[in-house]
Amino acid sequence: MDMDAANRLSAIAAEMGQLQNEIQEHRRVLNFLLRSVRTMDPARKEARIRATRERIEGLEERLQALRAEQEALIVRAATHGHRGD
Repeated sequence: MDMDAANRLSAIAAEMGQLQNEIQEHRRVLNFLLRSVRTMDPARKEARIRATRERIEGLEERLQALRAEQEALIVRAATHGHRGD
């Protein structure tokens, strides 16, 4: 595996960890909003719930893209390695 691929895999792993932490935090916020906040205006509460769900979806999409890139890099490294390059 060349250094560029190894460095990219390392960067992907780091970003994936950050995204997973961020998703977890947004899910905690969402659970809080869904369970409580009776004092909040219902329209404002719904808007925050919707925005939080959209943010989670965006983060999960990015995570999927990173997983696909990670898998492609690993497969490419494995196939190049077997040919003796």
